Amino acid sequence: MMEYRKRRMFRRNGYRGRGGRRIYIRYLLILCAVLFLCLQLDHLTRRQLQKEQDADHVPSAELAGYLQVIPLTPEETRALILPEMEEYITGEGVYALLDFLKLNQLAEDLRQERLFQETEELTCETWCGVYERMLAALGLAEQIQVTEIQYLGMLLEENRLMADSGNYDCDPESVDFVYGETYSVYICGNLLLGKAAAAPGQESGGEEAAGQETAGELAGNGASGQTPEDGTAGGQEGAAVPESVRVLLTQDNGEKAFRKEVYLTGDQGLSAAVPGQEQKEQRSAGQVLDCREWMEARGTDTMTVSAGENGRIYVTDASGKAQSAGYRGSFRLSGNEEGIWIVNEISLEEYLCGVVPGEMPEAFAPEAQKAQAVCARTYAARLIAGKKYEAYAADLDDTTDCQVYQPEKENAKAAEAVKATAAQVLTYQGALAELYYFSTSCGMTSGPEVWQMEGKEYLKPVSLLSDSGLKIGETVSADDFLRRGDIKAYDSESRYFRWTVRLDLSSSLSGVLEAVRKEIDSGSGKVGIEGGAGIAGLGGFQGLSAAARNASGTVTDCVMQFENGRVHLYHENTIRTVLGKAMVSVTDKNGKTEDTLRMVPSAAFSVEDSGNGQVTLYGGGLGHGIGMSQYGADGMARAGKNFREILSFFFPGTEISGG
Repeated sequence: MMEYRKRRMFRRNGYRGRGGRRIYIRYLLILCAVLFLCLQLDHLTRRQLQKEQDADHVPSAELAGYLQVIPLTPEETRALILPEMEEYITGEGVYALLDFLKLNQLAEDLRQERLFQETEELTCETWCGVYERMLAALGLAEQIQVTEIQYLGMLLEENRLMADSGNYDCDPESVDFVYGETYSVYICGNLLLGKAAAAPGQESGGEEAAGQETAGELAGNGASGQTPEDGTAGGQEGAAVPESVRVLLTQDNGEKAFRKEVYLTGDQGLSAAVPGQEQKEQRSAGQVLDCREWMEARGTDTMTVSAGENGRIYVTDASGKAQSAGYRGSFRLSGNEEGIWIVNEISLEEYLCGVVPGEMPEAFAPEAQKAQAVCARTYAARLIAGKKYEAYAADLDDTTDCQVYQPEKENAKAAEAVKATAAQVLTYQGALAELYYFSTSCGMTSGPEVWQMEGKEYLKPVSLLSDSGLKIGETVSADDFLRRGDIKAYDSESRYFRWTVRLDLSSSLSGVLEAVRKEIDSGSGKVGIEGGAGIAGLGGFQGLSAAARNASGTVTDCVMQFENGRVHLYHENTIRTVLGKAMVSVTDKNGKTEDTLRMVPSAAFSVEDSGNGQVTLYGGGLGHGIGMSQYGADGMARAGKNFREILSFFFPGTEISGG
């Protein structure tokens, strides 16, 4: 009877026999699949809604950035405040923070206003409102501004964030931005503190950039902070090249800005004046000007000093003996209770005449010098657009923190390169490019991934090899490639194109581990440690190895094996610095041995571990490896390439603008 009913059911639906049953079962399976997909879509929708809800709340970890202006260092915030916080900032967390800062009245006001519940996770808009009122209560509102930036990556080794408007100092651990997205942010000078709520009528990530406002204005307390005339935070719209630059001079003073006394002479005489006053006091050639005495006699804390026509200004001791090179342009001297500082105001082109020879040897080919001049001009233009040295009324300083400025090294070849490329800069999609350069590659350049940061289209690895068929990881292993002495490339004439480093990790282990400990304590993420007992429980050293590399052969995970755990070194500069603590000697490709270097020349190396802490590194290159190889540029110039071709090779997709 049951079989008969089944047959009748299939007949009613137009199906016959076993074939009909199979079709029926197929439809049931399709129905089940549709129901499953509906459930999955519902689950994904719920997850997305939860993700969007979480995105609108503020992680407590970001307080380490916001509170830098209090001032609390990020480390202090992480030690004193974050342990008491939930994952996201809650109302209870806000009151605990206000109690820590002794802002009892503000806490009482917020309780009266009932803007949020104690158990509630604050939205970004609510938190920013509280933050701005907190700044106002602390008298800090006028120091804070809000601007919009497009996030372009992180310079982890410098604790700096890259944006379309320039670079900002920051606490990398408290910044959680997505590459290419636009954000409203709070800044204090050149220090980025954290995200700000989008301006009224504007969503974060929108195309139209909002002008800066002070936090005091946003908090509604009537404060009127100073804003830049261009409405940017050290922004750089387009690729305009400034005509002049203000250089904070420190090299002749141990790289320190403040000086107790300042004495000046001029080879063509000097004229001194109070800014804004026409009256000038003349000093003859060689006559010493005591600047502190001069300012005190006139009741001013600022003065300007100019040289005679085509003359130069020298920093001297009290007797007139020169302590510095001769500087073109003029000096602006300012003083406060900490001392006097000097800013050299000079045309950008004259400044570059003192920069290019400090970055590239005079013996390099003219087209390489021109490429360097364009790079240096572009780099300077970006720095001038920033606000890092605003407290000194300067744009940059004269050290490696910016670019080395050494007027004493000026030479005819560098001056000609600057003149031949006058006002020319490198741009990408209409904006000044973010450029890097270094001495020598291993045969290939690296990308910013060796700094644990996202790359740019024009900062990808390029091969300088003469043999285009030689490919690391394909036709030759990285270990073999870095040990071969017959490799030819545009920069293989450099003595550091190939080198050998001897490490002694037995006798130097304490110094190595101390460097690791400091890096771990900084929370930079440049090192990692495996083993529950931490550094103290690692035990004896057992070996060194390269666990990961990028396409150029540069090590991106260097592993130190111990009895009870491992230490991972992830960052190019950290690898070189930490291993440098155990470095005994460096032998270049010509067989010359040095024992004075304190860093491994590059992070492109092959490891040979002989046991007992004795390790040999076979490597190539000198420097971080990102961007333009200076020896490579010289090799390309000698091969007939002009500076435009050189720059296009190292920074593909960029264009030369201006001039």
